[in-house]
Amino acid sequence: MDLNAPAPVDNDGRDVIERTGVESSRRAHTVAEANSVYEIPRTATVINSNGFSCIALQFPDEILADSSLVSAELQRQAPNARIFTLADTSYGSCCVDEVAAEHYSADLVVHYGRTCLSLTTRIPVFYVFGREPIDIDDCAERLSAAVERGTNILLLSDVAYMHRIDDVATALREKADGAFGSVVASSITAADQVYRPGSENNDIQPGRSWNLPRERAIGDYTILYIGQESLTLTNVLLTQRSQAVYSYDPRTLVLREEGAKANRHLGRRYYMVQQAKDADVIGIVVGTLAASRYLRVVEALKTILRRAERKFYVFV
Repeated sequence: MDLNAPAPVDNDGRDVIERTGVESSRRAHTVAEANSVYEIPRTATVINSNGFSCIALQFPDEILADSSLVSAELQRQAPNARIFTLADTSYGSCCVDEVAAEHYSADLVVHYGRTCLSLTTRIPVFYVFGREPIDIDDCAERLSAAVERGTNILLLSDVAYMHRIDDVATALREKADGAFGSVVASSITAADQVYRPGSENNDIQPGRSWNLPRERAIGDYTILYIGQESLTLTNVLLTQRSQAVYSYDPRTLVLREEGAKANRHLGRRYYMVQQAKDADVIGIVVGTLAASRYLRVVEALKTILRRAERKFYVFV
């Protein structure tokens, strides 16, 4: 089953107008830390083994401070390639900025940090999620205390914790006294290989996926989401009809049951849905020119609005 990560709009645009800037912080202070956190040796291997010659590095604002260190070390390990950092993104930093990369004739984009996992349409992309730490024992203890004995668990996570999701699943399965029933970990197929648009042999799918036992459905499971409150978590709440959804924040060691009262993004979206129902004129804002099949989505929205006899405008 797939969970497409692009999250629904949950505000009226005020955040963009009033934005004062995002503070960038260092996650790697040494070359050794950069190699570990940003998986530079693995990235260099991908570049060298595939013969890519012009590489665009895309960082979100919150980790842009590490870009010079990462770029310099990656250039050292992939000396035959020309490597540069995109100074700004055309739209949200979660989407691959194919437009900016094409201006410099890049033949590969390396995307760092949080991503909506939308597939590109023209340029190959390699995702590097970063590696955030997590206290697995604390996570297992808090979850076992919060849910009923024998509860089935489906594990989802922010991309920064995907490198430990199988370890979390193992810890839950080994929990004493059968605290949990079936434990299933999700996966991201775009995590370990280059996505090449139009390739017939490409088996990468957008978003997250998981395989439940044949006799079970999503309604038989409680979801544990590992990560901070985000639009990805909101998307889980909106699209998955599970028994319940819990989130565990490895930074604060807080486990909580999610819902409209706890999740501000979800509550805000419910409010905006009601606003949209009453609107006579609708604006369709295209926030990407790269995501696969975005034109199909825009045309589908136009068809719905015409049937509802609503006036609309498209903004790019």
